[in-house]
Amino acid sequence: MGKIVWLASYPKSGNTWVRMFLNSYFKGPEEKQDLNTLDLSTFGGSSKTSYRAVTSKNVDSLSDAEIMALTPLAHSHIAAQKPNEVFVKTHNLLSTYYDIPLITPTVTASGLYIIRNPLDLVLSVADHFGLTVDKAIDFISNPNGSTAPTETMVRQIFCSWTENVKSWSETPPFPVFVVRYEDLHATPIDMFSEILTFLGTQPDLKQVQKAAKQCSFKALRQMEKRDGFTEKSQHSKSFFRVGKTGQWKSKLTVDQIERIVRPNYAQMKRFGYLPDGY
Repeated sequence: MGKIVWLASYPKSGNTWVRMFLNSYFKGPEEKQDLNTLDLSTFGGSSKTSYRAVTSKNVDSLSDAEIMALTPLAHSHIAAQKPNEVFVKTHNLLSTYYDIPLITPTVTASGLYIIRNPLDLVLSVADHFGLTVDKAIDFISNPNGSTAPTETMVRQIFCSWTENVKSWSETPPFPVFVVRYEDLHATPIDMFSEILTFLGTQPDLKQVQKAAKQCSFKALRQMEKRDGFTEKSQHSKSFFRVGKTGQWKSKLTVDQIERIVRPNYAQMKRFGYLPDGY
C-alpha cells in the first residue's frame, strides 16, 4: 500500500496546473495529455468513487456525518491503488469535521500546498461559481465555506481563504511544501524543480522543461478547447480563464481591495500579497 501526497489548495488557486505538470513529468511528455484523465493518475480526495468502494450503502443518501465516518476508509482505499506515493487533489481544510480528520494522517506521506493572492483569486472564484465580485469576496471570507455534495463528489470543507492557508502552512502534522501560484508563473522551471526535489525526485531539467511547456496556460487552454474539461463550471466559458497575475489592479475597486485585505491581512503579509500602502 502506498502513501498519499496531497495536492492541496483553496479553490481556483492553480491545483489543476500542478496536477497536469506532475502527470506530464511522471508519465512522460511524449504521451498525449488529456485533462479528463487526470483522476486516473492524480486522484480526487472527495470523489464518491472511493467512498462507494468501501461501503455497500448508497453514498448519495448518506449524511455528512456518515460520509466522514467513511473518510479514513476511502483514503486508505486511494492509498492502496499504488505501491508507492499517490497524488490526491483536495480543497479541504487540514482539520476535522465531525471530529474526524478531513485529511487522514495515517495514510499520508506529505502535501503540496498551492497558495494564490486572494486579490486575483476572487476574480477566478467569481467566474467559476457565477458570482459577482462582491459576492465572491463574501465567499472567500466565509468561515463555513464548502461545496455542496454533487453526483460525483462528497462535500468539500475549505472554510475561508485565511483558515485554509493557516491550516496547511502553520503547523501541519506532516511535511508540507508551500508554493505560490505567482512564483509558478514567474519561474516555472525553478518552482517545478523545487516541487520534484521536495517529493524526493532528482529533477531531470530537460524533462521538466518539456513538461512545463506541455502544461503551459496556452497548452491547457488548447487542451480544454479540443477535449473539453469535466471540471469546468456551468457558469464559466472555460476553466482556464486568463492565466495572468495582477489582474486585480485593474478590476477591483478600492473598497473591494479593503474588504479582501482586512480579514486576510496576516496571511497576505506573511506571503507577500499586501498591496502598496498596507
